[in-house]
Amino acid sequence: MNSKEPQLQEPPKALISTNPLRWLRFFGPGAILASVTVGSGEILFPSRGGAIFGFKILWVILFVALLKWIFVYSSIRHMIISGGHPLERWRKLPGPTGWFPLFLIIIVVIATPLWFSFLSGLTGQICVTITGIGDQYIWATISVVAAMILLSLGGYDFLEKAQTAILGLMVVCIIVAVFYVSPPWWQVIKGFFPQVLSYPDWLYGVMPQMRDRSVWVEVVVYSSAIGGQSYDYLGYLSFLREKKWGWSHLETASPEQLKTIEQQKDHPARIWVRAAFMDTTASFFMVVFIGACFAILGTIILQPNEQVPEGLNMLTYQAAFLTTLHPWLLPLYYIAVFLAFFGILYGGPELTYRVLLEYLKSLPRFRSGVPLKRLRAGWIIWGLGGGVLVLWWSRFNPDVSLLEIVTPAGIYTGVLSCGFYALINVWVDRHFLPISIRMGSTLVVLNIISGLALSCFGLKALWDYDPVWGYIVLALFLAVCFVLAWKMRFLNQEKSSKKIE
Repeated sequence: MNSKEPQLQEPPKALISTNPLRWLRFFGPGAILASVTVGSGEILFPSRGGAIFGFKILWVILFVALLKWIFVYSSIRHMIISGGHPLERWRKLPGPTGWFPLFLIIIVVIATPLWFSFLSGLTGQICVTITGIGDQYIWATISVVAAMILLSLGGYDFLEKAQTAILGLMVVCIIVAVFYVSPPWWQVIKGFFPQVLSYPDWLYGVMPQMRDRSVWVEVVVYSSAIGGQSYDYLGYLSFLREKKWGWSHLETASPEQLKTIEQQKDHPARIWVRAAFMDTTASFFMVVFIGACFAILGTIILQPNEQVPEGLNMLTYQAAFLTTLHPWLLPLYYIAVFLAFFGILYGGPELTYRVLLEYLKSLPRFRSGVPLKRLRAGWIIWGLGGGVLVLWWSRFNPDVSLLEIVTPAGIYTGVLSCGFYALINVWVDRHFLPISIRMGSTLVVLNIISGLALSCFGLKALWDYDPVWGYIVLALFLAVCFVLAWKMRFLNQEKSSKKIE
């Protein structure tokens, strides 16, 4: 091995095996990604989709998960081989240095309080349902304060274990419930094949406001939550550094080091890509499987009763999924849902903070020192505190629902930016890697398909959401990022060396 090359972690025998089933033991960081979506990604939106569209929503869950798996795997593959995080690589795109990472970071900064307003509101709703007293806004505020205290003390270990156990038990019960209700399996299978979606006639009688909400916007919001947002994946790659797979935890590989990887087909960095494949595949399989179970139950149990999760009933109707098995399971549902959403209030700031940290570390100005404690504290206050402020603002504007608050954020973070991410993957691989260790032609084509599909979904949703201002805001947003990147070019200069706190 080249003397200039760091000693990489040796792949274990299970990974060297040609049997992909033995690679399952490397399902790690992807479990974090999958668990983040158990709340809105599986409990809420697939249930709502099943209640509205029936089994036809299943193909959307599968298709969106596949599109997202493509670019997430490609991105993690690149990082394991070369050590290059996307936020670092994207700085080299044509145009002012760093304009696209800035575009993503500004989206994260704006969208984070909006998402937390939605999530804290749902946490408040479930608290009111459990206790039978109080106000969802007060409960949401109490939950956010509790999450902030836990984040400052780091005392979440017990709650995390309890969340994992109770959520796991709920998921098992949900799977049992699916077989218990005996859905028409042929209809379920047909639901995984593309079909045109439309609102049922009864929906307008139950929810008149849906006349003003296009099917496309409704489905794109589901798509944004299924499998996670673009910033979830950037944080996911940051967690990957701690696993030390391949080159992921090291400084970006030099051209000479990449040449060594290219020349050695059994190089450890290339072998560790198998772990990435299994981790991402298992993660998105869980997303599809659990999401499909909730969608099936939404179709079987909620749709015949014309019950659509909305407003104060955003989470309560789904309790019938477990009480179908036995009424005694009702407390399990409430506790599991509370822990799912409270867990996101706790874990979400840490995930998005990792994204901000990766961005700052990608800037030469901050490479020698990042004020970690102040940055983390400030980000928690911005995300959770800002989310509570947005939630209380919605209280005094009753015409604005929680779902309406999160809709534009979902279009940008969960669909549109994901499309850009996939398309740029192709450029990143071609620009930084030698030919023989780049993505194969099949993966390149899949990234292009994923990128075009998700970008078109997002642009169509913007048009349906607001045909004039939707595109004007996007164009102005991109223009501002170009100008800011040029104005902030001093950040591309190294600063005097300091130790990271």
